[in-house]
Amino acid sequence: MTVTRRQLLAAGATAGTGVVAGCTDIVRDSLSSTPGTVSEEALEETGYNEHAVEEVIVERTVGRFGIERTIEARNWYAEYDRSIALDSVGLTRAQAAIVSVLTTPQVSILGKTFNPVGEYSTDELVELIQSRYDRLDDVQSAGEESVSILGTETTLARYEGRARLLDPGVTLDVYLQISEPVAHGDDFVIGIAVYPQFQGLETESGAVRTMLESLEHE
Repeated sequence: MTVTRRQLLAAGATAGTGVVAGCTDIVRDSLSSTPGTVSEEALEETGYNEHAVEEVIVERTVGRFGIERTIEARNWYAEYDRSIALDSVGLTRAQAAIVSVLTTPQVSILGKTFNPVGEYSTDELVELIQSRYDRLDDVQSAGEESVSILGTETTLARYEGRARLLDPGVTLDVYLQISEPVAHGDDFVIGIAVYPQFQGLETESGAVRTMLESLEHE
């Protein structure tokens, strides 16, 4: 995914949040998160490599009791990949197994904590932080399991779908795994993985768990 697409997504999020009628107190603020990354030991164990660690800026407006706050959330995402064989689509190997980590700052208004990307759909979350896949279609829930992220037990949801691998531009049956946000320090941490299906087998689910359970975040 290009920087332009991230900017368009951020602009769409801003456009979708209007000012509540009668609101007289609007606060504008900028909050930053810190990166969440996979440990070197887990990368060596799973065979994944670091692809990118970048800042992603999203602007949202949140409110409570007539008080609105426009937030520029400076998020971080880290992306890791592994080359796998894709003989079924005529490719020898491709960087098609992707694990990403998104950190976003917690926003608190009058005692209520908001997640700046909490209302994003599955597609939007993947578009926000994935650079390899596009156009998720036919996404269906395929179960969930528990996973420990940064010392907190949370839900890791699993989906089946079809997605286009941007390079070389082929469409694959994929599994998508997304964790529920985990509060850690002043941030929320979310894990996302996308990888091809092999005759209905989840060949990467063990590696995904290993990486998510090894996350480091200050």
